[in-house]
This record gives sequence, structure tokens and C-alpha cells, in this order.
Amino acid sequence: MADIAVAASVAVSTVSRALSGSPGVSPAKRRQIIEIACALGYLSSESEIVAPESMRSSEPRRGKVTEGKLSQGDLEYRITAVVPESDRWIFGSILTGIHDVLSPQGVSLHVRQGLSASQRAKFLSSSQLPRQTDLVILVPAPRDMSVDDLRHLPIPAVVAGSVVEGVASVGIDDVAVGHKATNYLRNIGLERIVYVGYLDHDGTSGVATRRRGIGYEQIMNKAGLPVWHVKVPFKPSPGRAAAEVLLAGENLPQGVICSSDEIAADMMAVFRQAGVSIPEDISIIGVDDHPMAGVLGLTTIGQPAREQGREAARLALRILEGRAETGGSRMRGKAAVRAPMPEPESITLPTRLIVRETTRRADR
Repeated sequence: MADIAVAASVAVSTVSRALSGSPGVSPAKRRQIIEIACALGYLSSESEIVAPESMRSSEPRRGKVTEGKLSQGDLEYRITAVVPESDRWIFGSILTGIHDVLSPQGVSLHVRQGLSASQRAKFLSSSQLPRQTDLVILVPAPRDMSVDDLRHLPIPAVVAGSVVEGVASVGIDDVAVGHKATNYLRNIGLERIVYVGYLDHDGTSGVATRRRGIGYEQIMNKAGLPVWHVKVPFKPSPGRAAAEVLLAGENLPQGVICSSDEIAADMMAVFRQAGVSIPEDISIIGVDDHPMAGVLGLTTIGQPAREQGREAARLALRILEGRAETGGSRMRGKAAVRAPMPEPESITLPTRLIVRETTRRADR
């Protein structure tokens, strides 16, 4: 019965009610449970179950999305968003976008945040996960999980904040972001350009930071210019730490590409305190178009953070509806396998260069 419960994404008690003909299980869910029980060999045939023609369910209802609303159906959808921390602007904006779409639909949304890599792995691999939630939205893709890992979780997963080929995901092209920022500084005549990224809590570069750095390196190598990286721990004021590293060096760069606007803002404050003029002495460009970027006059590569959350939520609903229409999971022997589904969607949203006051053409 526990195997049936996992395959049907329900509690063991629901399986018991379905197989005994007790009320409290919708007809569609009961039919799914019976099919799985027969496939597992728990029942020899459906004739072993005598079902009432109609059953009244006291559980929340699950419905289809029709013109932006949920029609009445089976149980209410449960979605869990997993984020490193929600106080960072990018993650908070994505979560807001997810809420924009799911809240009007009456979907149950839970947020798990601050999990270490081992805690997240334990949560995602738990055999109890299908009883807790129907789908997870990972914000962003965990770098320590392969595509194969993501595709074989016990429940469907959607990635928001980075594009992962072969997995349902929504994000921007971070390598192209590195290209765009570096090309812009090259086109205004700069040659000594440094890329500033941060190391996360585990001491390694995040997916977006690493990919943007790759884009920077590609353009610099193509131009035959030296590659210059500064990596600092993501702690309070990472930009301050990066600025102090550059100020302690023999020569300042002509331009700085920061992996986020938050780092760029910290750097600007330190440089100005040290008497370094922006953009006369050094040009700075960030990534995100954080609300403070406009106030600070920061040149940046803007990304639609909130829209990534909205698209991820819409994608999640399409996946759940598709599973409902195909009967959810099917059983092969005693191992649960998902019913055939369309190839996962990967949605890449556009970015744009926003030129403000922190960059200028080189005098030479």
C-alpha cells in the first residue's frame, strides 16, 4: 500500500479508503489508485473492488486551469518552492512572480529556504516527498544535481532562475549576459576589464555567476585581452571586499563587470570613499536591474526576475494538468515510472543593456 501511495502521490490512508470503497476520495483519484494496485499485483483485477457510483469528497478539490481559473476536479495542487534564501532580491522577485500566478488559482504554495546542500538533497530524495507536495520549483538549479538527478526526482520539478536543457526550466542566457556586458565595455574603448563574482556558502561560484564569467572570458579571449577574475565570499557587503582587493593591487582596471547589481552598489561606495571617480577613473556595470540601480545611476544588464517566477508557475501548472490528464504515474513491475509526458520546456527570457551614468568611453 505504501508503494501505491507513493506512485499515486497520496497518503496510505487515502489508498486504504480508495480500495475499501470508503468516502473521501474523488472518483478520478480512486480510479488511478485501483489501476496502480492492479499493475503492482496488489489486486488481480478491478472486479475485486465494489465501488459506489458516486462519492462525496470532503477533501480540497483539484481542477484544471481554464481561462486563468481552476475548474473543479480532484484534490488541490500542492507546490513547494525551494530557495537558498528569500532575502536576496533576485530570489525574492522570482518567488513574488510564482505567487502572482498560483495565488489566484488557490494552489497551496509552501517555501523551503536556507537548506544546506545535504538538507536539500535529503528533502528532495525523501520517499515521503510525494505525500507532502505534488511538484517542486527549484530557485535556482542546484549546481550539485545533474540533469539526470532532476529528471528522476520522485515528483516533477521546475527550475526557475536558470535554464537547464532537458529539464522544465525558466531563466535567462547567463553566458549571453557575460557577452553583452563585456562587449559593451569593449565597444566604449576599455581593455583592462575585471569580472567580479561571489562564492556562495559552500565556497564555490553559483550557476549564474559561473556562466556570466564564462561569457566574459570568451569575449576577452577573442579580443586577445587578459582575463581578470576577483571572487569574494557572499557575505555582508561582498562588493566592499572586491573593491578592497582591487584598491590593494598595483593598477585599477578600466572597467568592472559585477555579477549582480548588489555587488556593484557596494563597490561604488568604497571606490568613492577612496577618491576613485566613477566613471572618470573606472566604469562599472552590474546585472539584474535591481530597483536601486536606477537610483544609483548604475549601468546594468536588466533581467525580468519576476516574470521568471510567473513563467515557472505557469509551467508547473501545465505539468500537473498534463499528469492529471494522463493518469499520473504508471507502474512497471514494482517500480513507479511516470506516464509519458511531452519533452520538458526550457524557456529563455530576454535581457537588455541599460546604460546609465557609471560607464563612459575611455579617453584613450
